Amino acid sequence: MSQRKKRKFPRSYLVFFCFFVLVGFLFATISLPRDLRTKLENMRYVSKVYDRHGRLVGDLFTHRRIWVTFDQISPYLKQAVIATEDTRFYRHFGLDPIGIGRAVIQTLSPGGTKQGGSTITQQLAKVSLLTYDRTITRKLKDMFYALLIERTYTKDEILELYLNSINLAHGNVGVEAAARYYFDKTAAELNLEESALLAGIIRSPENYSPFKHPEAAKNRRNLVLRLMWEQGLISEQQYQSSCAKDLSVKPQQARSSVGAYFIDYLRDYLITEERFTEEELLWGGYKIYTTLDLDYQEAAELTLKNLPRYSAAVQPEAALVTLDPATGAILAMVGGRDYQTSPLNRSVKAHRQPGSALKPFVFATALEHDFTAATILYDQPLAIPLENGTVWTPENSDREYRGKITLRQALRESVNTIAVQLVQTLGIPTVATQLERMGIKSLVWEGKTNDLGYAPLALGGLTKGVTPLELAAAYTSFANQGQYREPYPVVRITNYQGRTIKTFQPKPTREVISPQTAYIITMLLKDAVEQGTGQRAKLPDGRPVAGKTGTTNDYTNAWFVGYTPEYLTTVWIGNDRQEEPMRYQEGVVGGGTAAAIWRDYMAQITAGQPVVAFAEPEGIVWAHVDIQTGQAIPAWVNKESYLEVFAENRVPESTSYKIWHWLTTWPKRIPREKAPAQ
Repeated sequence: MSQRKKRKFPRSYLVFFCFFVLVGFLFATISLPRDLRTKLENMRYVSKVYDRHGRLVGDLFTHRRIWVTFDQISPYLKQAVIATEDTRFYRHFGLDPIGIGRAVIQTLSPGGTKQGGSTITQQLAKVSLLTYDRTITRKLKDMFYALLIERTYTKDEILELYLNSINLAHGNVGVEAAARYYFDKTAAELNLEESALLAGIIRSPENYSPFKHPEAAKNRRNLVLRLMWEQGLISEQQYQSSCAKDLSVKPQQARSSVGAYFIDYLRDYLITEERFTEEELLWGGYKIYTTLDLDYQEAAELTLKNLPRYSAAVQPEAALVTLDPATGAILAMVGGRDYQTSPLNRSVKAHRQPGSALKPFVFATALEHDFTAATILYDQPLAIPLENGTVWTPENSDREYRGKITLRQALRESVNTIAVQLVQTLGIPTVATQLERMGIKSLVWEGKTNDLGYAPLALGGLTKGVTPLELAAAYTSFANQGQYREPYPVVRITNYQGRTIKTFQPKPTREVISPQTAYIITMLLKDAVEQGTGQRAKLPDGRPVAGKTGTTNDYTNAWFVGYTPEYLTTVWIGNDRQEEPMRYQEGVVGGGTAAAIWRDYMAQITAGQPVVAFAEPEGIVWAHVDIQTGQAIPAWVNKESYLEVFAENRVPESTSYKIWHWLTTWPKRIPREKAPAQ
């Protein structure tokens, strides 16, 4: 008969265990260090986010957490947790030698399963001071910290900290948030079976969720009830009657707080841009004062949530960003129609083709290279050889050609062939460089497919695409007199005691186009809203609006980027599945729908505010232009002339205009042309 080979006890386990127990007893008179005590106690303080007027927006993290005191927790719940997680909680000193010994024997026995043997105090140390790594080092640390925690706090205080810190699935941290989520009641009101259910979730929140795995959750609840009965905490009758009951969870209507997409962005911004750690933000108890305007945010979310009233849509998603173009402050940010059903923040994480919304940058590049708004080109069929040997024949959206046309009319009517000709004349590298200077950061410069060798750049056919926030920021170059403004979301951060630990200022501006070019583009985009493709963006109070629509091939994306003298807003709607167009009962929808969404939202946030004109910089000249030649002429020379805007050093002067200009510059002679009322 063969003898069973005995399983050897790893010496390293015994050495580490004995060493740590010895060290633990040597340090038994030492309390938890101040920094760790602060970190532990800061768990009571959830970092809060406030808008620019000091109004509470929400918690920095998307989980729900509501701190309650020891006396505000049901006695049943306390008993259930202790019976399940740590039966000798009130009798041990932070470590449970009996539990550890049992776990070691069970782990090392033939056919045994791995056991943890952690006390509630150890679990508190792990969730609050350490990581979830399954290593000997981490285990030794949580044992050591448990000794110090026990030395510093009473048992009731430790249990309070623990019950407010445990993960109970579906974004609920702590028993109060979980009680409200699952049962629509407070933690103090939980009955026996409800308490047992929550205690059962602790071991594996994902696997014991009563919504995802109701059968497993019920079995786990009944196991907790049995443990309570076996430990004499409840009677057999209570055990039997509670086990027979259904789970009785009450799914709460999914509700996301206002600003959820913005809060996600803010957290990422503070971690990646400002070098805060996630741990600092989670446990710091900070008050974070942001640039957000809660009124604008609510209006934006409601506008996108009501999107179906524009059309009976199959799959339209949407995003919206509002900036203060003078500072770059983010005033509103919505990354989708419903955060609960789709938390992807499309305003910053979804790159989409901008279509014709990119054309103003092409036209601005032309103005910076001696073109004017009155320059005449020809709208005609084009055939452009591509590097891959094929020929590209861009068409206008209306499939018509206008012949002789000015740059003003071309941008107003979003004429594709003119934008393509401008890029051909200027050169793709020149246009791409200007785009990047003005804030289009997603251009692809190298690789098999890139934006330098891709002719549709003129029409917004980018290799990667842009995000709504990126496009909004780039438009600040027009709205802010040629100065690019980097978006920023936060103004000031204080600790839970109210002491300011960091302040934030708008990012420095940088001039990317001349103030004159920015103003001329603004006037052309104002014309596009008043008479061109953006007419559905007109505001009801007659407030001046400059903006541009954008619609991509197959109607997969639709944009409107528009601004008033005070606010700049980008609206995107489109299909998450980019290979499918947005189909509606009445057909497909493009930039006009985005313009209507923009109008409805902007009408709300500008209501009651004074109507002001776009500020005209120095160096601007308004002159009448001959529609046939594109040259500036005195108004009385040709009745069919129209008033155009120029940089003063780029007026295309006719002979008659030069004479007239000389006369008008002679004091008290003929008055000069005046800018039209805005």
